[in-house]
Amino acid sequence: MNHFFQLIVADLDGTLRADQQPFTPRLREAVQRAQARGVRVVIATGRMYRTAVPFARDLGLTSAIICDHGATIRDVPSERVLFQKTVPLDLAREVIECASDDLAVLACIADEFYTPRLSPSIEKFVDIYRDYLHVVPNLARALPGEPQKIIFINDESVTESLFIELKIRFGNALQVVQSWHTYVELTHRDASKGNAAAWLAQRWNIPREQVLALGDQDNDRSMIEWAGMGVAMGNAIERVKAIADFIAPRAEDDGAAVVIERFVLEDE
Repeated sequence: MNHFFQLIVADLDGTLRADQQPFTPRLREAVQRAQARGVRVVIATGRMYRTAVPFARDLGLTSAIICDHGATIRDVPSERVLFQKTVPLDLAREVIECASDDLAVLACIADEFYTPRLSPSIEKFVDIYRDYLHVVPNLARALPGEPQKIIFINDESVTESLFIELKIRFGNALQVVQSWHTYVELTHRDASKGNAAAWLAQRWNIPREQVLALGDQDNDRSMIEWAGMGVAMGNAIERVKAIADFIAPRAEDDGAAVVIERFVLEDE
């Protein structure tokens, strides 16, 4: 049965593609067929725009992209910022000051990376975007602007406890999400993938019931809960699966393509 979905909002890493893998031909075909029939396909990612837009272009997406866990929405063709909520400076300073020396912390500001101290985990995280990495020893006091997000990169063994600690300390003032096995990230209190998906749906006059959302991590929960149909990947964490309307195959088994074919393209 076709549900007449007009908007597909999908997480990138672990959802549209398996870990560090390219998009599959099957997914590319499903996305192009969906767009050809007027369905808007939007990537919703924790990545900032600079590191996310190459994937949107590679997949041939033609509308908008949700970045920074929903803190930023940009138009893909024009690159224009449509929506943005940043972390207030006083809160950003407090978050960065609370980071002990054994924690790697990054502030993302105007699509550039800032860190008080360099570490192998930060160099690996920044990867090919090292030209946009700035080491500022007294970062908390020398922030050049309000961050789109603040990232803690840590050992997987402490991610859960760090998430809980930051949630308790900052959860009333900021959005705190565990976005990967080794990442905990903080954004503006009102920034979430769910809020961003709702903002786009309203902008495009698309009813909530006609929005399909797919994801696998804690930062995807808000859009999976909000959408008319929320899908968790087979590789999703359990608390995401628990609130989903449908469990797709794993990302490495082309789960996103399976969902688009079944729920958007079935009547073709």
